Amino acid sequence: MSRPPRVVVIGHGMVAARFLDDLTRHAERTGAAFDITVLGEEPYEPYNRLMLSEVVAGRADLASLTLPAAPEDVTVHAGTAAVRLERERRVVIDAEGREHPYDLAVFATGAEAVMPPIPGLGAGGGQGVRAVRTIDDCRELLAVCTPGRRMAVLGGGLLGVEIACGLRTRDVDVTLVHRGGHVMDRQLDAPSGQMAAAVLGDLGVDVRVTSGIVRVLREKEHLVGIELADGERLDIDGLVVNTGVKPRAEIARAAGVPVDIGILVDERLRALDDDSVAAIGDCAQTDAGCPGLIAPGWEQAGRLARELCENDQAATAPRSAPIPQPTPQATPEPRPEPEVSIVKLKAVGLDVVALGEPLPDPFAAHAQGLRVLTLSDVGDRRSATIAVDGERIVAGVVVGSPRVAADLMSAYERRTPLPLDPAHLLVKGASNPDAVPQAAGPTALPSTATVCRCNGVSKKEIVDAHVEGARCVEDVAAATRATTGCGSCTATVCGILAWMDEVNPAQEATMA
Repeated sequence: MSRPPRVVVIGHGMVAARFLDDLTRHAERTGAAFDITVLGEEPYEPYNRLMLSEVVAGRADLASLTLPAAPEDVTVHAGTAAVRLERERRVVIDAEGREHPYDLAVFATGAEAVMPPIPGLGAGGGQGVRAVRTIDDCRELLAVCTPGRRMAVLGGGLLGVEIACGLRTRDVDVTLVHRGGHVMDRQLDAPSGQMAAAVLGDLGVDVRVTSGIVRVLREKEHLVGIELADGERLDIDGLVVNTGVKPRAEIARAAGVPVDIGILVDERLRALDDDSVAAIGDCAQTDAGCPGLIAPGWEQAGRLARELCENDQAATAPRSAPIPQPTPQATPEPRPEPEVSIVKLKAVGLDVVALGEPLPDPFAAHAQGLRVLTLSDVGDRRSATIAVDGERIVAGVVVGSPRVAADLMSAYERRTPLPLDPAHLLVKGASNPDAVPQAAGPTALPSTATVCRCNGVSKKEIVDAHVEGARCVEDVAAATRATTGCGSCTATVCGILAWMDEVNPAQEATMA
């Protein structure tokens, strides 16, 4: 009897954990068997790093971030990093010198923070400087977040804004430094960015845009301040850097695997010159590039796991081997709709939702046949802007008005026809602050509505899980994977569960 294919997974983060889970599920379905070894650099169970900013804000604890452990038949070496890949011998060598033979080596090494080339910063940041990518990063940051401390956050993107707001909840004095013209400039148009900055100012965050740090100031190696582009010096006790990430591909590059920004892979997620090497998640570079988002990484994990189980020789098959193809359909599939993109900021005190691609300039949009409608209320720190193509919302940004955002998200995601005057969507409920918009309550959400976008979980799936006995968030997460991504759907899941508890109460045990 031939041995099962040996799969060595390099990395044990969110994408690797999903790959192991998917591989187990598909193996149970198909009867496939694998000998799996995992090398994880961190000495922890896999955890949800997307929720680290929630820990900084005090809305989650580190223990709650832990993801399900690997199946019992998987060998996991926690705290043991891979250091070398020898492709001719097909072995992975770990930091302790042990060799792990493979038929398929799967890189799931993720990405690491980029430290910009600023004098006084250094490649690793140095004393007082940290990114927030790992549990240890988060613990070190929390250890110095005492009231009255002075912290600077470099980078005003999504994570930078979330970290800045989280630090303010701990009474830390925060300066947010961003070189762009406004915060979150990859997601927001300029007026929306200015409104978000105004809210940040109200929260006590000192926002410095169109600026940057030109020098990190130290005394005897200890961080004491920063110098801004305009020459101003700020005395600080700590610096959090959020200026981007880069794929961790150094082991693959050293082994001669084709690497550009990330590990170059084909449509099967295999290295371009070696079918025995695969890459998934942030370290993989497909034709679409390196998205740096969790949903594409999870999709890649599921795709690779499914292929391995449907063809248990895939780990060793030559490139010329036929790839299993789906059975042709009797009728052609409809042309796919444009991809839905929704970004929700997880920041204490600041509500921001961005729909679709960045908003176009109103006059340029008009020339393209689009309408751009805007409502701005500086006094109440709220604004809403949408771009409309015919009867559909194609882009939008809402700041400071979660009820309006709920309606716009529903209309955008479901691609429902708009009112004759779409401006009504921007002011709905404004005259009655107690009014609940159509999409706000769980009873109003259609059963097909996507609740967890990271995992593609619908309201119906959550309702079905409740009927089957999942009556808390943890049980729903185990049954459907909802809330295990960015966490922004947790409140909606809780609302659905509370509603279901009313309409489908638990049966009390009958007393003898």
